[in-house]
Amino acid sequence: MEDKENKTTFIDMTDNLQANKFLKALHQAYNERVTNYYEAKGKELSRFIWSEKKKVFIYILDVFSDNNSSSPKTSILFAVSSKEDNKIFYADLVNETNNFTFGNIYDSDPKARISWLISKKILKKEFTVNIYNPSIFYTFSDFTKEYSRESIKNSWIKKWVDTEYSSSLNDLKKSNYIEPFPTLGKKLFVDRYHFDEMLKTLDDNQFNDEFNQCLFAYEHEKWFLCAAGLGSCLEHLMEKVIINYNKNGYPLLKRLSKDPTLKDYLNVFRKEPINLEPRQETYIKMLFMARNSVDHHNTGYTSKNICDSLLDGIRNIFNDYYPQSILSKNNPKGD
Repeated sequence: MEDKENKTTFIDMTDNLQANKFLKALHQAYNERVTNYYEAKGKELSRFIWSEKKKVFIYILDVFSDNNSSSPKTSILFAVSSKEDNKIFYADLVNETNNFTFGNIYDSDPKARISWLISKKILKKEFTVNIYNPSIFYTFSDFTKEYSRESIKNSWIKKWVDTEYSSSLNDLKKSNYIEPFPTLGKKLFVDRYHFDEMLKTLDDNQFNDEFNQCLFAYEHEKWFLCAAGLGSCLEHLMEKVIINYNKNGYPLLKRLSKDPTLKDYLNVFRKEPINLEPRQETYIKMLFMARNSVDHHNTGYTSKNICDSLLDGIRNIFNDYYPQSILSKNNPKGD
């Protein structure tokens, strides 16, 4: 078939008996590698593109090779996620790639070869952007030969799933990374604000990461980022106060909407047992007005002062409300 996004003519081989057999064998080997070797199950399966009932299109492109003594070609293989069904497509691009510039690209670098195909508009970038990187593979074996399919299947699936697993593991590590307490301005943050003690008391990785990123921005004089982040930390801190009271028997959490604003937090803080006084409410409103006033037109000095005010505000709200939220007890059931 003529792919609408490419000059390349892809042949849908799915109805071909041998090609379909190869496709099913690939899928079986893939799931065995995922479930038996990596023992993935439940949510862990979301890390694998072809697990369970997920579908892919398999593409096999024959291209020119100047290094294959038995045949002047090699194959590039890859997968694209599909919402339809598992299918297998084939294209013969040997003639289009039989030249010095393509032949000079190593067979073992299929990504570079795909880039060349894009540069020559043989494959459109809009199409190749959907290629699933861990699945990219190359082989000198001929998938049309039955005796070669087992070798292709085993080596390809092993590399594909192993790369997929390693990549997702690295992404997981990155997502679990917590920004450390800054060191450059630590004396300021400790001596003046005692934020290290506050974070130990809160003992919340998410809050710590958010707040430490704000301190990092402060250290590097990124006042707009710092102020915007500190406003979110203020809301997060107020939420933690409400959650503590809720755990201790005061039904405050149900008063908070699913997507609360500052107005919602203030409404809850006015209730028993917090009883926010008008002067304190005005102070909190002023903090958020300061946060919202920071923009690219502020001078650095003005913006720094606003960030200092917000840091003072977080320290004050923590000191004034958080300890009491832990100590107060109403009834054992809560909300």
